Amino acid sequence: MKMVLTGLGKLEIDPAEQQTVTPEKGYARTRVLCCAICRTDAKMWEQGHRDLVLPRVLGHEIVVTDQTGQRFVVWPGKSCGTCAFCQTGRENLCQEMKITGFHTDGGFADHAVLPKDSLIPIPDDLASHAACFAEPVGCVINAFEKLSVRQNDRILIYGSGTMGLITALYARHLGLVPQVLEKNETKIHHIAPFVAATGIACNKDTHESEFELVINTCGDFIAFCQGIAKVGKAGQICFFSGISKNQHIETNLLNLIHYKEAVMSGVYGMTRTHMKKAVPFMQAHEKELNLLIEAIVAPQKAPDLMAEVLSGKHLKYILDFSLASNSPTIETPQKSHTPDLRLNELAPQSLCKKVIEQITPLPNHLLAAATTKIDEKTKPLGALGRIEDLAIQMSLIQDSLNPEIRQKNLFVFAGDHGICEEGVSAYPSEVTAQMVDNFLNGGAAINVLCRHHGIEMKVVDMGVIREFTPHPGLIIKKVANGTKNFAIENAMTRQQVIQALENGMTTFLDAYEQNPIDIVGVGEMGIGNTTAASVIICVITGLSPAQATGRGTGIDDKGLAHKTEVIERVLAFHTIDPSNGFEILQKIGGFEIAGIAGAILAAASKKTAVVLDGVISTAAGLVAHAINPSIRGYLISGHKSAEQAQKAALSQMDLVPLIDFNMRLGEGTGAAIAIDMAETACKIMTHMASFDEAQIARSSIK
Repeated sequence: MKMVLTGLGKLEIDPAEQQTVTPEKGYARTRVLCCAICRTDAKMWEQGHRDLVLPRVLGHEIVVTDQTGQRFVVWPGKSCGTCAFCQTGRENLCQEMKITGFHTDGGFADHAVLPKDSLIPIPDDLASHAACFAEPVGCVINAFEKLSVRQNDRILIYGSGTMGLITALYARHLGLVPQVLEKNETKIHHIAPFVAATGIACNKDTHESEFELVINTCGDFIAFCQGIAKVGKAGQICFFSGISKNQHIETNLLNLIHYKEAVMSGVYGMTRTHMKKAVPFMQAHEKELNLLIEAIVAPQKAPDLMAEVLSGKHLKYILDFSLASNSPTIETPQKSHTPDLRLNELAPQSLCKKVIEQITPLPNHLLAAATTKIDEKTKPLGALGRIEDLAIQMSLIQDSLNPEIRQKNLFVFAGDHGICEEGVSAYPSEVTAQMVDNFLNGGAAINVLCRHHGIEMKVVDMGVIREFTPHPGLIIKKVANGTKNFAIENAMTRQQVIQALENGMTTFLDAYEQNPIDIVGVGEMGIGNTTAASVIICVITGLSPAQATGRGTGIDDKGLAHKTEVIERVLAFHTIDPSNGFEILQKIGGFEIAGIAGAILAAASKKTAVVLDGVISTAAGLVAHAINPSIRGYLISGHKSAEQAQKAALSQMDLVPLIDFNMRLGEGTGAAIAIDMAETACKIMTHMASFDEAQIARSSIK
């Protein structure tokens, strides 16, 4: 991603927005006096952010002045003003919230166009540099207003960053007894001047417990867990800072909240009122707040400071625009762009290249003979419907007028997805591994169907976060512990794309080597993979997110709207060539989807019929089709999925599903049923008598 610190000297307004930022529209053009660099800014600079539409001017801890010379701190939000949250003074929870420096341009520029309602006046006796703390102080005030505190209550604060120290300072302001825990000795030494000036205790650990209040001001998962153990009976836990993603809290620990009757309060951002309340606090504690300022620098130094801020080892840096030089814009170095991977770039002897190049289109020299044979069966023409089409297709695949299915296999490819961080599923990622356990224990629907139809089934771990013990029904082909979150970065690396495809190929080829496979079904398991499948189908077919997004594991209407919005952001974030299956997998794929695509390509190279399942395996088939369209004749669509995106994907490949049972389970369940139908079609072609064999006159069959 390229992140440009736009306008460190001058902010140019997009001409398309000129008509929306006039004073009559409720906006004010202001001059930026100073703006703090916070860790969120640094993260967005380094990693991007799911809410960013580039280019974007960062900065949301801002002090500005208007044409009259009045100074303001900026509430970094623009709410709708009409929803239930806005009407009850909780506009920080507004569903239509737009945040300065996230959705709209912020304070890393010498001018900013801001909503008038977001400007909060500050008194003459409060220095602008200290006033930059209004936003974090407002967040802390919001946290404490959710709590019930009494004089001399003991409060344990995890983390000695800027937020932790402001929390401790505000707690002391309320008459509480704060204690800060910081595991990093270097940081403890770094904040010594603040600790000495305030008398606030800061230690690496404490043997005390039964605190009346515990607040996490850092994202450390372990600190959050320790806080639950440290809170006293009837105590309060303030869930202030979000914790690191994809961590798991033991239920035994959560049960402590139950046994202690502890109260947990979530806190997010702050309202205008909280920021207004921050002003008198900053006046009273300006001296202490100044101790949290690392340096006051010219805005041109911002790129050099980002890495330091991101490291978490430092407190606040303040950009002072009175120190700005005449340089109009500073760009950070552009991150290198990984060239798109294509077939001709693969090593000549690589398995991936060899398999793909071995695939030939389905021969049709038997088409007329196979059609004649099925027409000559003792039935009216076309009376067996799709079974007749399937019988002809199996004849062409096996290059025989007597097709036979002796070996039936089904592979369930499993993997986890980073996109789950966006809240696109009704189930947590842990369910992927739990369902794999269920498959291996023989208790899932796909196990029942495979046993019933005599299908040899294996589960393939392509990228499940958890490690599994060896099991005869499990094939370990793990590429990594889940893909990356493709809302903010590529799902996988170029090398991972090749590895995942080849792991899928060897899964099929190894089984084929042991016992040649006549037909194979491909199923999947992976929480979040309907989102990946929907995005893939949007890219290749041009279907809109609103049309492509389905309920997956059963999300409600609000979840469906959110999932659609996530897919829209993903498509806006990535530029993808719809004809390049490798690039599609790298940017928005899943390891299990790539594994299925690899298995499909390998099966086609061995002239084996492939039965797709629902929307995910169909999306994988679509990717394989993009890599080599010659696979088309070997594909069978098992069933019509409840996910609407599947229809567009099948249409792209000119496939029609065999059955419609209104299924949406996945796992390969539709494929297993369809495999039995394919075997039925072969038996019809081979064993059903013709008119001549049965000595029946054709005219007698209507």
